[in-house]
Amino acid sequence: MEDKPAARAPAREKARSKLSYKEQRELEALPGEIEALEAEQKALGEKMSAGDYYKLGAEEVKRDRKRAEEIEGELMGKLERWEGLEGKAQSIA
Repeated sequence: MEDKPAARAPAREKARSKLSYKEQRELEALPGEIEALEAEQKALGEKMSAGDYYKLGAEEVKRDRKRAEEIEGELMGKLERWEGLEGKAQSIA
């Protein structure tokens, strides 16, 4: 019996849109990574909001501002990646 290419095409198409093992692990890890960054962001914000914060010195203030910017960038990247992977996973179902 001959295997018809037309019958196999939908299965191949579905396999191409399926999350890879690496993508699935990444998708599972992203909420925890996002939560950790948000917690760090909150703690840093509280530290920088303290009344005597600027008494810590210019170097520490500069370091904290830089880290706050890095956290924001990392968060946006991880949120976009999570959204992309979720969309890919939802399109499969």
